[in-house]
Amino acid sequence: MPPHRKFALAAETPGRARAEHTHLRILAKAASRLVLCDEPAELLESLFEELANDLGVELYFNYMLGDAPDTLLLESAGGISSEDKLRYRKIVFGQYMCGTVAATRKPLIAFDLQRSNLCSGTELKKSGVQSYAGYPLMSHGRLLGTLAFASTKRPRLRADELQLMQLLSDQVAAVLERNRLVRSLRRSEEATQRHLALLQNVYSTAPVGLCFLDRDLRYVHVNETLARITGRPVSEHLGRTLGDFIPDATPFKELCQRVLESGQAVTNCELRHARPEGDRHWLVSVHPVRDEASTMLGINVVVQEVTDRKRAEQALRESEQALREADRRKDEFLVMLAHELRNPLAPIRTAIQVLDITGSEAPHAVRTREMIQRQVAHMARMIDDLLDVSRVAHGKIELRKEPCNLARIVRQVADDYGPAFHGNGIELLVSLPDEPIWALGDPTRLAQVIGNLLHNALKFTDAGGQVLACLVTDPATNSATIVVQDSGIGMEPSMIPRVFETFSQADSSLDRKRGGLGLGLSLVRSLITLHGGSVEAHSEGPGRGSTFHVHLPLSSAPPGFMGQSVPARLVAPPREEALRVLVVEDNRDTADILKELLVLLGYRAEVAYTGPSGLDAGRRLAPDVVLCDLGLPGMDGYALARALRADPATARAYLIAQTGYGHAEDRRRAREAGFDLHMTKPIDPTELERVLSAVATRA
Repeated sequence: MPPHRKFALAAETPGRARAEHTHLRILAKAASRLVLCDEPAELLESLFEELANDLGVELYFNYMLGDAPDTLLLESAGGISSEDKLRYRKIVFGQYMCGTVAATRKPLIAFDLQRSNLCSGTELKKSGVQSYAGYPLMSHGRLLGTLAFASTKRPRLRADELQLMQLLSDQVAAVLERNRLVRSLRRSEEATQRHLALLQNVYSTAPVGLCFLDRDLRYVHVNETLARITGRPVSEHLGRTLGDFIPDATPFKELCQRVLESGQAVTNCELRHARPEGDRHWLVSVHPVRDEASTMLGINVVVQEVTDRKRAEQALRESEQALREADRRKDEFLVMLAHELRNPLAPIRTAIQVLDITGSEAPHAVRTREMIQRQVAHMARMIDDLLDVSRVAHGKIELRKEPCNLARIVRQVADDYGPAFHGNGIELLVSLPDEPIWALGDPTRLAQVIGNLLHNALKFTDAGGQVLACLVTDPATNSATIVVQDSGIGMEPSMIPRVFETFSQADSSLDRKRGGLGLGLSLVRSLITLHGGSVEAHSEGPGRGSTFHVHLPLSSAPPGFMGQSVPARLVAPPREEALRVLVVEDNRDTADILKELLVLLGYRAEVAYTGPSGLDAGRRLAPDVVLCDLGLPGMDGYALARALRADPATARAYLIAQTGYGHAEDRRRAREAGFDLHMTKPIDPTELERVLSAVATRA
């Protein structure tokens, strides 16, 4: 090596050593200050003032990532004015030299900036910056921000100075990452503490008793609710065993021991504690608790008192039993009431048939008998509906559909109600087509619908008013519409949607002068719905009347229809040998008028008014047919039927039960007793004649 080179190295070595010593001192000072700082950005400004001369620069810029994507916020800076700090507070990636460092995530070193053509350095050139060194603050490949140093006095920075700036930037990045992790850990710990406090609060104030027992069934945790259940404070439980509190064997203690031994949870186990003042009931759940290695640590116990619920359930069961008993008694009453209401109808219907055979043929007499006959039939059917409450409530009404002439039904019902309207000073107008209007339906039910609508109009229209009943058809929809319009009291708009509800009443005044049960219009809607139709109500308001529209689908005329026919009347048929008919009935009016009808129809008839006398008459007469009431004194109809079947003289007789009891159970009992047929009062004489004719044919 030449002598001059050796001299130069000797001269450089002390200078390099001093520089390295200075750099180490700078790094040590920066590290000691940064490590103790929670926010390095807050320390950089004061640290830079101390180290600016050692670094050989006058300016620095520290940017951190902003909340918006690809943005930087100026956290601290040195050597620039407050106005410039505000002006360059927020930049985006790629903007200026610091933004370029963030975008590329690589250091950016610029020398002799005043002579360069670097576009991103334009703003710094305006500030007189000659050299620039910017570094990305990185941690595990993640950008945290940027740190840049600049000088307005030196066009170039030495390599060792650049290395020092890189190391200082790495220190800042490391401390930033450490502080981020510390903050994250602190937030996690605070959240954990809040969560634990919340759980502890929930555990302590839970409305159910909670406790944790270790493997020796020793209380480790107990909440206030369990302490109230046991009647001892929480402090007395801790450290003591379950056996200290419950020395004797109990279902609860055995349950806890079983779960501890088996490791299988038991949930919602009902336990009862008998006490003189009344039993107490508990719902207990016991769950095993294990650690990560599945080692049994103990059991969690949940205890909830359900005494009030049990008492409420018992009260509910007793109430349901009482309701069932009341419902049973109601059914028994309704059955008896139906029987008592049907009994008077039986002689009335039979008397009409007697009048048909023997009475006057004058038109007014015929019309009167026909009206009575229709009303008896309607009343019998209404008794079935109104007394069988559950069937009406559930819409279980059986229709007997046949082709019906709607015009004739409306006319007949209007004729029946005509005297009532006339007697109340109300004009009833009827507008009907001359030709038949056919619909498939139950004529009695349809008559009931029209009757309910006319009755409703009669009830809510005052004297001097007017009611119109008409029938129109719409070929486009193949439907017929029955309209009943009155000039009565009308309805409030709020009433119209409820007018077809059960027990709904427009008249809620104290005197209830317009009366009614609120069933009529409800039955109208139910019956029309069963016919596949619909019903609507309209009113312009109080005092402006009401209008009801009943829509029904049309059907074709019945086969062989040739025009209006005269209702069939019973006539006495010629017989070679009259049937012997025994009538057993305790209602003398019913028995006597039925005997008279049978005699007029050509039968040999006798009457007995009690069960025993009926049995004697049967043995003496050997009847072909026995018409027997079921509710007989001395011997009921079931017993009489069994006795008649057992006697050779009457064993082959055709037994017909005639009764006001029309339920399925009554029909079943009648069959089991030996009756061939069950007919519900009031018996239709035409139907009775059909049955007797069939028996005579077989005989």
